[in-house]
Amino acid sequence: MPRISRALVDEMVAHARDDLPNEACGQINGRDGEAVSAHRVKNVEASPYRYSMDPLAMLKLENARDESGETLFAIYHSHVASEAYPSPTDVRQAFFPPGEVERDPMYPDAYYILVSLKYDPPHVRAFHIRTGGEIEEEPLEVVEPS
Repeated sequence: MPRISRALVDEMVAHARDDLPNEACGQINGRDGEAVSAHRVKNVEASPYRYSMDPLAMLKLENARDESGETLFAIYHSHVASEAYPSPTDVRQAFFPPGEVERDPMYPDAYYILVSLKYDPPHVRAFHIRTGGEIEEEPLEVVEPS
């Protein structure tokens, strides 16, 4: 079960709202299986229907993780008017090349977190996308500050 702080959830929701009318996207870094930081990444599609992360920004984040010892905990993005559930396009993009769903996903251990702005407050849900395009929801534990 992924655990994530209320502060990181709030950061993802704020990012989703800031990028309206388009989908927002980013990455969550982890350490020892815990989510530790959120990183906004430009949606180069600039679209309310799909996202594509800026590849240079993704490379910089990957290099920084290599140096810090952190891992990719999650990829997140928003849906501006639909459910917090991976769309067929989201599933295709989880593979390289996109759509090659019979291969292993690009990031098999990372969660895919979706923020739906269809609701107020927004719904935030986590998933794994598996070989074959199978979607598995993972209960998201939001840790409140003490």
